[in-house]
Amino acid sequence: MLFETLRSDGVGLADFSFNKEPANLAETYLNVSIRKLNAAIRIGLDAVTYIAVNPDWETAPQLLGVFERVAERIRSVVGDHVESQEATLAFRVTPGTVDFRKCTASLVNPDIAAEALFSGISLHRSAGVLVIDKSLRYEGAAFVRLQCRFPAETPFPQVASRLYQDEISALRLLGIAGVT
Repeated sequence: MLFETLRSDGVGLADFSFNKEPANLAETYLNVSIRKLNAAIRIGLDAVTYIAVNPDWETAPQLLGVFERVAERIRSVVGDHVESQEATLAFRVTPGTVDFRKCTASLVNPDIAAEALFSGISLHRSAGVLVIDKSLRYEGAAFVRLQCRFPAETPFPQVASRLYQDEISALRLLGIAGVT
């Protein structure tokens, strides 16, 4: 059923895989890669995780549509047995004219942390995590990971709205002005 739901989005049988070496039962999940959207869906025993890495926001409507169709299909199959869903958004931000060293220095106590090229932060909230760290891929850039947990019945447009709000919050922490 899931294959039929995703076939029109370029997902083939080779895009379905299980976690190869789970450390425990909770780490057992089915991973579905959606390559053309640089996204994935992980279906575990107690959560469904939607992942978008460096998304192209011009394709956001298509990405939201895919995630919502999958969420509806999963809910129709398992009924009330899914406890929650998680959304993870990971992206990199290049500094442009912003000095990330200066902006991120205000996130830590310099008397304790001393001087650094970049100061990362992890905010653990009741419904998720916001992580800002130095990008290992791009010089001078920041890596941002947002992870949110939602009740199973939450429609994906509400999930996307929350991720967007968290993205704006992260960009403000990096000192990027003019974000709305």
